[in-house]
Amino acid sequence: MRPLLFAWGPLRVHGYGFMIALGGILSFWFLRRRARDVGLKSDEDFWLLVNAVLIGGFAGGRLLYLAEYTRPFSPEFWRTLVSPSRGFSVFGAFVGVPLGAWIFCRWTKTPFARILDAICVMAPFWHVFGRLGCLLAGCCHGRPTKLPWGLVFRDPGSMVPRMWLGVPLHPTQLIEAALDAFIAAVLYRLFERGGKPGLVCALYFALYGALRFGVEFLRGDTAPLAFGLTAAQALGLGLIASSGVVLAWRSGCCRSS
Repeated sequence: MRPLLFAWGPLRVHGYGFMIALGGILSFWFLRRRARDVGLKSDEDFWLLVNAVLIGGFAGGRLLYLAEYTRPFSPEFWRTLVSPSRGFSVFGAFVGVPLGAWIFCRWTKTPFARILDAICVMAPFWHVFGRLGCLLAGCCHGRPTKLPWGLVFRDPGSMVPRMWLGVPLHPTQLIEAALDAFIAAVLYRLFERGGKPGLVCALYFALYGALRFGVEFLRGDTAPLAFGLTAAQALGLGLIASSGVVLAWRSGCCRSS
């Protein structure tokens, strides 16, 4: 596709980074509109939360990607660490973002569960843009296929292996983008109806865990680790299990109150 969207003098705009930035701007616009509803008392609180989420999410996603796909301190490790166009594992963000939000909530004495629900509405929406960025970069690609929906990558600058350039591949980026959009719509509807804080978060964890478990069967850039499952499938199952932990946590909070 187009790993590099355009260059203007020394400025180089990469497709992946551009889509991530666009998705982030639109996602935080949604959070800004719901700031008062989720307990953010001021603009300062909003921007503190934005910074906490961005730092936590980026750190978690980049560190897990490095652990999964590179050897520690190898040349590829350092290239990926500083790359603006590649190197992010969404499962790392599932740890980093809640951790950043929790630290913010502890610092400002803001209710954590409602904040987390709002973040879990904007996360799959942002992820749609992330997967479109993956499409432009050629990462997270599928296996070769003879089905008519196969996508062909020809740019040698993409992350698709050279042996698969010009070969139809499963459109895993588009499949996940479409399913993320569906999840975002479901969670938005549930969030707008109100209800028990934490329910949106639990449902997001379960739905995304199931989505990723299924899509991994079509991915061409991951290999099984144990029992025929990839690392992402194991993490997806863990995410589904953690949704039950979130529900148990919120049920306990409701009973105690």
